[in-house]
Amino acid sequence: MNEHHSLHSQESLQSTDPQKRKHKRTGLSLRWKFPLVLAALLLFTVGVLSWLVLTGIRANQTDQMERGLKRQAEIVEMRVKQSYLLGAGQSPEDFMKKQAPQLAVELGVSSNMRVILYDGRGHEVGNSLPLAYRTDVGQALSYALQGKIAYITEGSSVTYLAPLQGPDGLLGVVQLHSSIEAQQQFYQDIARLFLWTGGAVLVLSFILGLGYVSRQTRDIGRLTRASEQISAGHYPEARLLRRQDELGRLDEGMLQMSHVIRASITALENEKLRLEEAVRRLRELEQQQKTFIGNISHELKTPLTSIQAYADLLDMYGDDPELVREARESIGKETKRLYELVEDSLRLSVLDKYDFELHTEEVELHLLLEDAGSRIRGKAAARGLNFSMDTIPAKVCGDPKHLMHIVLNLLDNAVKYNQDEGWITLSNRVEKDTVIVYIRNSGPWIPREKWDMIFEPFATLSRDRSRQDSGTGLGLPLARRLAERMGGELQLTASDETGLENGNGHSGASGNEFSLRLPLLVHDGFQ
Repeated sequence: MNEHHSLHSQESLQSTDPQKRKHKRTGLSLRWKFPLVLAALLLFTVGVLSWLVLTGIRANQTDQMERGLKRQAEIVEMRVKQSYLLGAGQSPEDFMKKQAPQLAVELGVSSNMRVILYDGRGHEVGNSLPLAYRTDVGQALSYALQGKIAYITEGSSVTYLAPLQGPDGLLGVVQLHSSIEAQQQFYQDIARLFLWTGGAVLVLSFILGLGYVSRQTRDIGRLTRASEQISAGHYPEARLLRRQDELGRLDEGMLQMSHVIRASITALENEKLRLEEAVRRLRELEQQQKTFIGNISHELKTPLTSIQAYADLLDMYGDDPELVREARESIGKETKRLYELVEDSLRLSVLDKYDFELHTEEVELHLLLEDAGSRIRGKAAARGLNFSMDTIPAKVCGDPKHLMHIVLNLLDNAVKYNQDEGWITLSNRVEKDTVIVYIRNSGPWIPREKWDMIFEPFATLSRDRSRQDSGTGLGLPLARRLAERMGGELQLTASDETGLENGNGHSGASGNEFSLRLPLLVHDGFQ
């Protein structure tokens, strides 16, 4: 089986190294980017298509040329073999030397090609055109002498060499010269056609693409300007484009986004105001806390000083019975005050920092109120206060211990901050699904701007009055926190010089009204 080898007489002696160039693109708008990208894609497509077609044409031309020259070589081989078989007893060398010149001329005329014959040692023995230009075929001839086919393309001609096989082996080599000028001309015509057609398509598509993209970029520009206005705080009220494609949906999305941004900014501004108010309140609480620390330090120091003084007196005059009795009473009183002060501080700290567990259960509120009233009645009588109660049966769900603490704190304050021969009332009412406990007294009225302040930790209306009445400013804040933990609400609902009802149901005396609201569990009606 013969092997085909292509030898090229012309080699490229130049080589180019790719250089990377950096193109800095700045300020190129989409109006030009899109057409340029489209043109580049078309150029690439036309280039690849042209390369594929021209490569196919070249491969087809080469295949036809090889098959044509192979057929001619087979005809020459058949003619030479026929002549060799007709010659009697001649060696291949003698046959080629004697018959090759005539055979070369005969075959050249019949094939319309230049035919050169070589013997088995590579010596030229026949040439149909001995005066024509000779091509250097040394390397190709050596391939042919090995039983292989080789050809050389040089300009517009092809030199084809093929072995001539005889009955007993290689007779020689035939060299055929063929012109491929027509094929090359056809190839060049097709290449020019692709060049002109591709150029025309490229220019036309660029113009059409520029016109189409200009409309798109105009709408994109409107959206861009709208986004810049949104960033500047100016929000569109209506859609800018009347389109149903992606740009139209983008326009609609920008409109919705502007509404969301506007609402978010408004919410942030409101939140900023709330945070500023919270910071202001925190600063106020911080100041109140500092004030409370100063107050409680003084409150702790006062009983401790008294206890220390009596301890020193007992060391010096321990045999005085009257002094011992007075010291015992005073130390007990101051110790009780210290205990209450520390106890309230600890309770408030627990409420502020820990989520302690409430022991809730069903509570007969009117019974709890009657128990609290009986506990405070003696203290009220000692000050000459008129204490009255008006309760109705009602059940709530709460912690009885903490409920009792709230009510006793309110009643204790009603006794402390009251006038001599004054009055106190304890009552409850039911409104829909809520039980309201009222504690009223004839104490000095509280200015409206201080109604909320008295429920804040570390705040007292008067340091002197607080110290005089053993108050720390923690009782009401602690009571409100406990009420809120049980789902209730504690407020000062009235404080006036003339507007409250006294214990006998008549108005005209100054006083205060505290209300404790709790969720109703069961209302049994009046008894």
